[in-house]
Amino acid sequence: MQKKKILVTWWKWMLAYDFFRTQKEKYDIVLVDRDECDITSFESVMQCIALHGPDVLLNCAAYTAVDDAEDIGMKKCFDVNALGVKNLAKATSVFGVDFITISTDYVFDGKKSEGYLPTDECNPIGVYGMSKYLGERLALDENPRTMVVRTSWLYGGNPHGSSEWVFKNFVNTMLRLSESKSELKVVSDQHGIPTSCINLSIAISELIDNLDESIENGDNILHFSNSCSEGSITWADFARDIFTITGRDTRVIDCSSSEHPTKARRPEYSMLKNTSEILLPDWRGACITYLSK
Repeated sequence: MQKKKILVTWWKWMLAYDFFRTQKEKYDIVLVDRDECDITSFESVMQCIALHGPDVLLNCAAYTAVDDAEDIGMKKCFDVNALGVKNLAKATSVFGVDFITISTDYVFDGKKSEGYLPTDECNPIGVYGMSKYLGERLALDENPRTMVVRTSWLYGGNPHGSSEWVFKNFVNTMLRLSESKSELKVVSDQHGIPTSCINLSIAISELIDNLDESIENGDNILHFSNSCSEGSITWADFARDIFTITGRDTRVIDCSSSEHPTKARRPEYSMLKNTSEILLPDWRGACITYLSK
């Protein structure tokens, strides 16, 4: 049987990197970066899809500088997260290509302490979240075979060494800071669920294999994050586990968001409830696997 061809945008990002590593034997994966496919240009996207002829386009492109999005990065944020996603959805619709785009827990306002369902009303409280929400709506309007995958607190790539594949994420930041600090203040009033890019990649693969069923059922928005028996954890909890797993004695001091002010507000509660049959494993086991690389 011929392998499905998956076109992946902005492949020099941790999810694209882990998707390729885990799925390269299963699919014919074509990786394109910004200089090969400028998603802010509809013409560039059309040319890229025409050149490669994919069955599915997986969009890993994202502007994720949440604080810069509030001012100096606002235009770029909307260009990538909204206009770029619209261009990809419109072009894939023209070519009859299935489209999967990655979104975020930041589309919600964080007031629902029991977590969010895919059907819950969105109400972003920052520019980044608004840009991602707009991208979702535009994609669903442009291509009926769009799947929006929301996820949260992503980490992936290579946690060790000095290669370009050591991506900026919370886990790697904590490891780096612990090299020079005996204690760290970490916010303890933001609640969510960490998600491994490896586990997310496997879930996306299962989604690709069952796209027709999901679309026919009208399940165009899915929530994929690692499971969490605690319901949720805080960033401070996450940091403690990272140091416990790696045997580091760095002390974590809880602090409030007001003690660590940022330009962009963060949701207080952003747990994503997965209502699909595609389930991701427990977050702690996933973190242990990541840190034992």
